[in-house]
Amino acid sequence: MRQLTTLPSADDARALADYLLTLKIDTQLEKQPEGWAIWVRDEDHLPRARQELDAFTRNPSDPRYRNIAHAADLLRQRKQQEDAAYFRRQARFQRRMSGSIASQRWTVALIVVCVLVSLISQGGHDRKIVSALSISPYRLGANTIEWPGLTPIAQGEIWRLVTPVFLHFGIWHLFFNMVMLYDLGGAIEQRLRPFRYLLLVLVLAVVSNLVQYYFGHPVLEGAVLKWVSLPNFGGMSGVIYGLFGYIWMKARFQPELGLYIQPGAVTSLIAWFFLCMTGWVGPIANGAHIGGLLAGMLIGYIPTLWRR
Repeated sequence: MRQLTTLPSADDARALADYLLTLKIDTQLEKQPEGWAIWVRDEDHLPRARQELDAFTRNPSDPRYRNIAHAADLLRQRKQQEDAAYFRRQARFQRRMSGSIASQRWTVALIVVCVLVSLISQGGHDRKIVSALSISPYRLGANTIEWPGLTPIAQGEIWRLVTPVFLHFGIWHLFFNMVMLYDLGGAIEQRLRPFRYLLLVLVLAVVSNLVQYYFGHPVLEGAVLKWVSLPNFGGMSGVIYGLFGYIWMKARFQPELGLYIQPGAVTSLIAWFFLCMTGWVGPIANGAHIGGLLAGMLIGYIPTLWRR
């Protein structure tokens, strides 16, 4: 903060300060024995402020200085409201981070469930368990797969919309997903109430499973690309990409939440996202990745639209 000048009249000092505020030059008035000192808060604005001071000194009775008080008061009120809203958000964030809500118990619980399901299903090799938790029960033949569509869900087995995310086929599939779930899910859980966090995971699970079921198996017949519905998929990766998309939007549009992804994690997720689409790493639930990512981005961005 640098002193701009000292004016003997309080009215003149206030008029110049009000005018400078309308030019986005914030000032502070200070009563001194020789008059009223005007301080410029941001030194980068000092050259412009000096130019305006010269103009004011030449003609302090110019109407632009005398009819500006109301507009300046409105700007000050708006700034006070913005500051108050910011401090409320910061206080709410500090409460969330310092209380029991800061724990990652629900993320750990999801990891425990995934590990238990993997053990019970023998890494996805127990077809009975896998079929029971898939989006639809299915039976594999030599070169065929049979299932009743989504009829079981329509008949009340609604858990099938979610349970495929707990299935993992192999130790590395499970390990990679659990590491990313702990990293991304834990960060979000620290900043959301348990109900909202679990609801987010639930929505991402349902969306990613349905997108994978309907659009995750493209088949090229001649020159025509067709989408074949298949029930034999599983994994938490659709939810993970949804959490990634959610954090991406929050970091971009609500940085006060403190959500952030390490650059190394971003690189790994994006590289894996596109590598999986090549088919070089075997059958991957690309539909779940895409559906989860888009759903997470949308959920993360919607509050920004509401505030506009």
